[in-house]
Amino acid sequence: MEPQPRTFTREEAQALLPEVDRLLGEAQTLADKLEVAEHEAQSAQRKSRSNGAVHAGARGEPPESTRQAIAQDLGRLLERLQGMGIVLRDVRSGLIDFPSLRRGRIVNLCWRRGEPLELRWWHEVDAGFAGRQPLEP
Repeated sequence: MEPQPRTFTREEAQALLPEVDRLLGEAQTLADKLEVAEHEAQSAQRKSRSNGAVHAGARGEPPESTRQAIAQDLGRLLERLQGMGIVLRDVRSGLIDFPSLRRGRIVNLCWRRGEPLELRWWHEVDAGFAGRQPLEP
């Protein structure tokens, strides 16, 4: 039997939003850096195949080691968010869910980075973002 996910009250989840917003901002920055580093690593790999040289990145490190370091940092950040009990749906848009009990069943309280730091939406577990419904005030 699968363990039940941690559930949040609206108040508990909302109290975490400032920290979650900060962590998601860091994760988005790292995701952007990772994309650049992956491109640089691929480019350096193509160049090294053609001329045998290994090119260093902006910090003097080979592009692949830079890419790996950024990926590890991003992985640690995502693990931290997930360790809080948050379901991360999309790093780029900052879309997250907080499992919550509503009328005796698990639903998701839904928030996306850029929205006010308050929970205004929920959806059924299988409905996703498109099925968002407003929370009562």
